Amino acid sequence: MNVDELIANMTPQIYQNMKDALELGRWGDGRVLTPEQKEFTLEAMIRYEHMNNIPETERVGYVDMTNKKKKKAMEQFAAQNDTQTIKIIE
Repeated sequence: MNVDELIANMTPQIYQNMKDALELGRWGDGRVLTPEQKEFTLEAMIRYEHMNNIPETERVGYVDMTNKKKKKAMEQFAAQNDTQTIKIIE
């Protein structure tokens, strides 16, 4: 059995267990993931997500950039409108 066949036979539960293990750095039974296990688990998850058309927003490593884009647009707007009126009250 090759890697693609193993990934094709993964269930959503196995995928979720691997995802949890990566997030926590430990398997469900408490054993710590080795660096090699982290690497292989991450690769298996990415392949599973690709083979099962998991939405981009639910994939491992996804970073939501919408707020960052809004912030950048506001900073650009503020830079263009750099002058402010100051009212002095005596």
